[in-house]
Amino acid sequence: MIDMTNEEYHAHHAISSSDVKMVHGKSLAHWQGAERKQKAAWDIGTAVHAMLLEPEKNLVRCGPETRRGNEWKDMQELAKADGAVLLPAADYELAERMAASVRANAMAARLLSDPDLITEASFFCTDPAFELELKCRPDGFIPSKGIVFDIKSCQDASPKGFSRAVRQYAYDVQAAFYLDVLAMCEQPADKFIFICVEKDAPHCVGIHELTPEYLIWAERQVLGTLGMMAIAAEDGQHDTGWPTVNVIDLPRWLDEASDDF
Repeated sequence: MIDMTNEEYHAHHAISSSDVKMVHGKSLAHWQGAERKQKAAWDIGTAVHAMLLEPEKNLVRCGPETRRGNEWKDMQELAKADGAVLLPAADYELAERMAASVRANAMAARLLSDPDLITEASFFCTDPAFELELKCRPDGFIPSKGIVFDIKSCQDASPKGFSRAVRQYAYDVQAAFYLDVLAMCEQPADKFIFICVEKDAPHCVGIHELTPEYLIWAERQVLGTLGMMAIAAEDGQHDTGWPTVNVIDLPRWLDEASDDF
């Protein structure tokens, strides 16, 4: 376990869950050619994380009404120098409301106030099977309970809505990867919990956990993907895996629909 800034963590060359998700969901080529970009829309999620996980560090600043003008530019430079995120006033208030909703949830409050909670710690290891350097940075880790949790800002925190998001954004692969890396670091955990808060009022909070069966399936996806990445590291081939010419067949539903005419 290493104490480092978020920027230092992302700059480290070890493979992260985002890398594995990129290869699993797209291809080796997408991963090899990816560029890390910080989008303004992500700032609210970053702010909610900081307000909940590291409130004592004052990592979120309230700026002017818009991102335009010299006032914003000057405040942005100061925030960056302090490792903080600067938000327009309306976004800052939104992040505060979202964080307050999470704190008001009984289960989330218990996790966030656990005396053994470790937040924003970086873990590094070498996978013995593939000899790949891996890393993870859980939002929260409670070693005594074997619990890892992740805070997600989302549009739909409902059971049905977030279940769809798990597959759409490969959160299942993320969960299995984190648990695997922690186990390799001799920090075993067997539960991965998502604390989800909706961006729109009233900022409802949903708590979700993957079943052991789901985690076993996701771990197989992680192992298969790491295997692909290990082969690519050996032969230097990072292609898409797509056919030279992809032949697109008539969808069955469209063919059946033509029978109505």
